[in-house]
Amino acid sequence: MDNLDRKVRTSKTCSKATKGLWIGGAVLLTAVLLKKDWRDKLISEATELKKCSVNAYEFVKDNREQIIEQVRHTANEVSEVVRGISDDVKKIGESAAHLKESSEELIKTTKESAQEIKELKIKNHE
Repeated sequence: MDNLDRKVRTSKTCSKATKGLWIGGAVLLTAVLLKKDWRDKLISEATELKKCSVNAYEFVKDNREQIIEQVRHTANEVSEVVRGISDDVKKIGESAAHLKESSEELIKTTKESAQEIKELKIKNHE
């Protein structure tokens, strides 16, 4: 029941907000229509928007094939770059693994050499 009360309150709040928006929109529209300079500017802007939309539509319509081809070409280039990056990352990983192995071998050899030098020093002091 508590949930139902919340839904009713939310619905009433939304309804009030919607009414407020409609009333505000109507007042704004009335103000725009009553002031000649605002109305003229609105008509001018709407006409300009229409021209721009028509020009954009015609450009896309006239150049549809070129646009599609350019998108395909760009998508292929992006795919090639991603493949190249993937290959580079793989090579870096392989190089890092090789470097790790080489470093471990170097450390092992260095420790063995140090141990041999210690042993030689001990033998020389005897």
